[in-house]
Amino acid sequence: MARPRTKPEEPAISSGEVEVAALESAPADPVRAQALATALGVRAALDAEFRARLDEWWQQARTARSGPVRNHISGTVHGAAVQGRDFSGVTFHMTRPPGADDRE
Repeated sequence: MARPRTKPEEPAISSGEVEVAALESAPADPVRAQALATALGVRAALDAEFRARLDEWWQQARTARSGPVRNHISGTVHGAAVQGRDFSGVTFHMTRPPGADDRE
């Protein structure tokens, strides 16, 4: 929901709900992600209470992702095994050895 206009020339300020819904329908769309970031940034710039709550949420979100990583493989691994967290921009080029079939 947008905040009601107080003056005819003052634009409405987005609550971010429309942008969240748009991003949920296409989570990989960078344009929709930027639209949400812009809506949140504008609202935070104009609303000190919202800014404080958004900052608090951001700190909690960052803390939640910074915990330890515990990777475990049980059994026999045939081939490469990659373990980790928070990968981005990674490409794996896999080839099969000569004589390998697709039944693995």
